[in-house]
Amino acid sequence: MKPIPSDAELLFVESLTSGTVHIAVRYSVHHLDESAVTETVDGGGAFIALAVSPTVTRCGKRTFPQFEQDYAKTAHFRDEMLCRACYRTLAPEDQERAFEHAQSADEDDEEWAA
Repeated sequence: MKPIPSDAELLFVESLTSGTVHIAVRYSVHHLDESAVTETVDGGGAFIALAVSPTVTRCGKRTFPQFEQDYAKTAHFRDEMLCRACYRTLAPEDQERAFEHAQSADEDDEEWAA
């Protein structure tokens, strides 16, 4: 397994049906190779293509959290909600990063405290 660059951002995408939280990685532009080409949409440009492109999680799920129908981006979840398949794809030095998110005990919000 190849380590994730330190300047890459881990994104957490929650399944709104199961509650499972998947991991996706947003790489800085300088980490992308020439084969990572964004398709454009007729009448649109790169911005539109980016807006309708799927977010592919580490376990291979193609999600569209920007539409918040089946999946939504999240930063606040319990550790046991993390997708085990996504976690297993991380190099040992990156596994700790999967737990760098807000926990229910981190917030004063009554909804999470219950």
